[in-house]
Amino acid sequence: MKKIARWLMVAGCWMGVGFLSASAQILSPEQAHEDLLYLKHKLDLLHPGLGHYTPKSRVEQLFDSLYNHVNAPIDYLGFFHHVSPLINALKDGHTNLNHRKNYLDKSTRYVPFYVREANGRYYISHNMSADTSLRRGTELVTLNGRTLPELHLLLMNADRSGSDGDNLTGRRQWSLIQFADYYASWFGSTDSVAVQYRLPADTLLRQTTLACPTAATFRAVFQKRYRIEVDRRPNLSVRMVDTLTRTAVLRVSTFMGPKKYDPFQIAFKKKLKKAFEQIQEQRVENLVLDVQNNGGGVVLNSARLLQYWMPKPFRIMEHEQMKVAARRELVNRWNPLSAIQFSLLYKRDGYGGFSERATRRLYRPRKRLAFKGNLYFLMNGGSFSATTSVLSKTLDAGMGTYVGEACGGAYWGDFAGHFKTVTLPNSRMQVRIPLKKLSHAVSPDQANGFNVEPDFTVGRTYTDVLSGQDYMLSYTLGLIRQGIAVRKPVTTRPLQALR
Repeated sequence: MKKIARWLMVAGCWMGVGFLSASAQILSPEQAHEDLLYLKHKLDLLHPGLGHYTPKSRVEQLFDSLYNHVNAPIDYLGFFHHVSPLINALKDGHTNLNHRKNYLDKSTRYVPFYVREANGRYYISHNMSADTSLRRGTELVTLNGRTLPELHLLLMNADRSGSDGDNLTGRRQWSLIQFADYYASWFGSTDSVAVQYRLPADTLLRQTTLACPTAATFRAVFQKRYRIEVDRRPNLSVRMVDTLTRTAVLRVSTFMGPKKYDPFQIAFKKKLKKAFEQIQEQRVENLVLDVQNNGGGVVLNSARLLQYWMPKPFRIMEHEQMKVAARRELVNRWNPLSAIQFSLLYKRDGYGGFSERATRRLYRPRKRLAFKGNLYFLMNGGSFSATTSVLSKTLDAGMGTYVGEACGGAYWGDFAGHFKTVTLPNSRMQVRIPLKKLSHAVSPDQANGFNVEPDFTVGRTYTDVLSGQDYMLSYTLGLIRQGIAVRKPVTTRPLQALR
């Protein structure tokens, strides 16, 4: 699952007094080869999706090429770029290449903008630089000599996180939302950036050089300049937006519970119930579920959300499988109960691995608080993982109207569930490897594409950049006022007595 402040995943305090920084580290060919072999071995051993999107033979050829092309010392960042194609070849949004710990730290400096795209051009939506003349709507033309379309394409191809298969929406969305983080991850910390730009309503091409802030300064300036724009809607909050059409928005920003330690996700369950009590009390007839940029979370919580509108008992997953070596990652030899727990949860699948025993668990619909009106989903490429499970199951049931752009995950399922983070022995880069193949309990005949595709594709305009409005919601409210619902609620007939 992705986080907007991605730098937090890799930030820390540099303890290496007297040591070379990560960026200055030089790897010998032997060290680079050792790291590549170690990574390949772990992927072969653990990853349940090798060969799913890219033939294994192609992955092997790519690995051989990468291995053989390291024939001279290589610096850390160069090696990071060198390893990236191997991870990207898997085309799995849950498999991530991350920097070594402390590579991005408190001293790292970032490009001082939030950037948004409209009609193929790139604009500043929020400016955290000292030059306040670069106001919202300023077009960014080049950054350090590279055009913005070129940069965006580079960054979205450098990291496939949050995007399955050949889908582009997830990569496009995350690399733009987190543009400053992606830029720092790929190019390293930079003290300043040379910018070519055009001010709003001006054709003159200008240029300047701007100092880059640290993450702390970036956040402080944002809070000072754009405090009233901060989205403070809590997860699972309900907001009535149109009393005439009885329309409410349920914001579902994550499927992670609010408490750090809550193994049964009770807090999420209670908050969800409270939300649907509010929906019922307000006699909502059209429910808009805002799952934009919801990177996922706990599958159990996605099932709990579905219980409030699914018409009959349902399963989330058809199959949950893992390779035999994954058992060693889930069974702790210091905890004898972990072996017993594993045996209770998994069984041999007959193909050299394990499958989940409880996959066929049925979730029963909520009767008292069931929502029986029209469902509308606001989704984009950042809607991923457990969010895709909700979208896929709802579409499979013949329900919902989908607005925005294709989600980041695949309709059929994904590779997730449990993860193993491996650290390469010399560079200390980290790779997160999923351990389970999760196949949704859905019919292929109900799919509307590889991902869940929108019924109404809605993109950002330059006016939307200037206003900062939620353009997907505005479009959806227009549909509701016209009485347009692509898939009406499913009604179940009561059983008739036998004559």
